[in-house]
Amino acid sequence: MTREKSDEYAIEKLAIFENGLKQASYLHVDETGARHKGRNHYLHVICNELFGAFFIRQDKGRDTIRGILGLNDADRLDKPIITDDAKQYLDISSRHALCWIHEIRHYKKLNPFLNHHKSVLCMFLNDLWDFYELLTRYKENPNEPTRTHIQQRFDSLFSTVTGYKTLDERIAMTRKKKVSLLTVLDYPEIPLHNNCAEIAVREGVIKRKISYGTRSELGKLAWEYMLSIMDTCRKLGVSFYRYTQDIFSSNCSLPRLSDLISIAKDSTQY
Repeated sequence: MTREKSDEYAIEKLAIFENGLKQASYLHVDETGARHKGRNHYLHVICNELFGAFFIRQDKGRDTIRGILGLNDADRLDKPIITDDAKQYLDISSRHALCWIHEIRHYKKLNPFLNHHKSVLCMFLNDLWDFYELLTRYKENPNEPTRTHIQQRFDSLFSTVTGYKTLDERIAMTRKKKVSLLTVLDYPEIPLHNNCAEIAVREGVIKRKISYGTRSELGKLAWEYMLSIMDTCRKLGVSFYRYTQDIFSSNCSLPRLSDLISIAKDSTQY
């Protein structure tokens, strides 16, 4: 898998990535730590509900992300991306949606000492989840009245002054992200969270815990190929074992994952 069939697996991964990008209405992006040749690297994932493509790189900066996506300095993706608000994803797409679950997590991490502040935080979190539910209903039935109501409700909710300084500072930070957090109003097909990418990178975390890291360039590529094929197989309902066996045996009798992405896209909104 690392040497004899490296070229075949490389072709599979490239086809998954290229057709995944082509067919995608939106993309999830995330990264996690990785080790290669004893040095810190990063495992990047670009995916949606139909495919996943993994890349191990030494850097996690914006130029690295743009390089993976084949973007020049002035280029931007023509489709929305959903991220966890990491700064390296700015300017990758002109339509940058932020993960609401990640944003709400900031509030859940607050640890007030005073009982009054605990009560204030609890009430605000209830309002925040109610707003999230409102966004969910809009996705199911997009319409102009609800859109206007959501914009007004956002302004009202995130202009709240509670007297709990830490909470008020957090509210003000969320208010500044209005455009990205409400991208769903223009693109109701996109998810409200980045769970797809966060779940995908867990495979890399598990692999890192078991094997620690890679020691050769071929080994690094093998991780990229296998993680990409495995994640895509799972999403398309294909047996990973049978598919890798099909490649390794040179039979190639099964439908290619890249083709299945197109077929699945025709029956979904992804």
